[in-house]
Amino acid sequence: MSILDRFAASVRPRLAQFFTDHRGLVVVGVALPASYVFDKIRAARDIVYANYFATPLKHDERVRHVQAQVRDYLASGSTKPMVTARPEWATVSSRTATYKRDCSRIEVDLHDILSIDEERGTVTVEPLVNMGQLSRYLIPRGYALKTMVEMEDLTAGGLSMGLGMETMCHRFGLWQETVRSFEIVTADGERRLVTKDSDPELFHALPWSHGTIGFLVSVELELVKVKPYVRLEYRPCHSLASFRDELDALAAADDPPDFLEGTIYSRQSGVIQCGTFDDAPADPSRINRIGRANAPWYFEHVGSALDRGTFTEWIPLRDYYHRHTKSLFWEIRELIPFGNHPVYRNLLGFLGAPKVSLLKRTMTEAVRQKLVFKHAVQDLLVPLRDLDRAVELSHQHVDTYPLLVYPIRIHDRGPLQGFIRAPKRLRPGTNWDMYVDLGIYGIPAAVKQKKDWDAVASIRALEALCRELGGFTLLWADIFMTRSEFEAMFDHRLYRRMRERFGATKAFPEVWDKVKPQYSLSARTAAETQSPSAHAEDRASDGSPAPERSVRDSMRVEKETVRPGRRSSAA
Repeated sequence: MSILDRFAASVRPRLAQFFTDHRGLVVVGVALPASYVFDKIRAARDIVYANYFATPLKHDERVRHVQAQVRDYLASGSTKPMVTARPEWATVSSRTATYKRDCSRIEVDLHDILSIDEERGTVTVEPLVNMGQLSRYLIPRGYALKTMVEMEDLTAGGLSMGLGMETMCHRFGLWQETVRSFEIVTADGERRLVTKDSDPELFHALPWSHGTIGFLVSVELELVKVKPYVRLEYRPCHSLASFRDELDALAAADDPPDFLEGTIYSRQSGVIQCGTFDDAPADPSRINRIGRANAPWYFEHVGSALDRGTFTEWIPLRDYYHRHTKSLFWEIRELIPFGNHPVYRNLLGFLGAPKVSLLKRTMTEAVRQKLVFKHAVQDLLVPLRDLDRAVELSHQHVDTYPLLVYPIRIHDRGPLQGFIRAPKRLRPGTNWDMYVDLGIYGIPAAVKQKKDWDAVASIRALEALCRELGGFTLLWADIFMTRSEFEAMFDHRLYRRMRERFGATKAFPEVWDKVKPQYSLSARTAAETQSPSAHAEDRASDGSPAPERSVRDSMRVEKETVRPGRRSSAA
């Protein structure tokens, strides 16, 4: 071992300890300025590429490079499944997955907006194009995505092969409902353009597949025409029942608002935000530029309606779309508790928020364990009529506020349903039911009070409620389901037929392999988690799940065994 190697080996543990013990300093002193610099470089790069390099010809060359890598993989006889070469820390997810360490990595370095077709009302983009890039490109042209997701760093590829949602989903449904076509490279190295008409089964199997049927190389997305402002009305509600009923009436109306969102601040209080595209108001003082560097955190501004009462204002469209970026919804208060103070906002507000990817990059294993076991990050998709039950269970097991609420249409596609199961009940005369995404982000009350909080039992209770109600948990966060419970929540039938048809069963991992719990489980649960066939006994002969256990029964399943030292203080 060289002197340099010995020096690095001696410094590395001390550096990791420093990054663990001084997390706040690392966030403010490293991740935050690095995020600011990265943003500026990325914005400049987008302008250069849009003007000089974003052409179909360049795209074709890059896709051929992906195809060549896949064919080389086949020729090599490798038994390691293929995944993209994108680093695990670079994703906008609270999880830090490790599955790629045992896989063959394929470079899919596709970052560009390819074209806009105003006649078709679509834009075609490569998978690593993010929401910030798209809003900068589309809004000046008078357009936006039908589902323009709020966090700027989320990519079109992740949203297309996973899922995406926003405040127009009560009208259009999830992101997948706004995809016009997928362009993928399958396990044989072939390039395929997939539409509802050309291959309806494959088209409906790709959403939620997490890149386990093929590599996405471009996607065509539907657009809406926009105006420069959103006229936004804030409606306070002082009971959960009134919040739910008013949200339902607005979401399912014959002429619903363009945008609809709710924020719950306690078990009995919340604010509904309903907006429409609009031009600038006659009175400029009614414009609220929430995207300015020294603006207060958006969720704090929304909460002021509980005291102020109903009020209306106009917000610049791009500011509205990315209203949660600067405060990471409300997670920023745990990272930079003083970040909403006027002094900080006026001196350092221009830095914005640290990027999730860079927070993960500077995260030690000890900090990662704190994030999992002393912090909640969960999204539950449940029928809107059952919002009360989900909020009550969240309060019982987590007790952190605010809670995010997006109304979302979930459709019944019959035999083309895909990975998410059809709603148990449909609205009369339709093929959909109205669900909500309930976002639970924050440090549980028990942790703040320095009491024990059982993360495994709490998250499993939320997962069990979703299965009981015919809902889903989003897979970008840590899960604690067993494999049989995962199979009960999600419908694998069409997905597995497409994996078999396109030779993906050995060439790509399954979705479960990418999202399964990362920490050790007790013996029976661990065996079921790892074994591909362990869930078979929980399926009927037609491949459908066995009857779901109740929340109470699921809570009796073994809990995860946490190694000594894991239950440390909150990050």
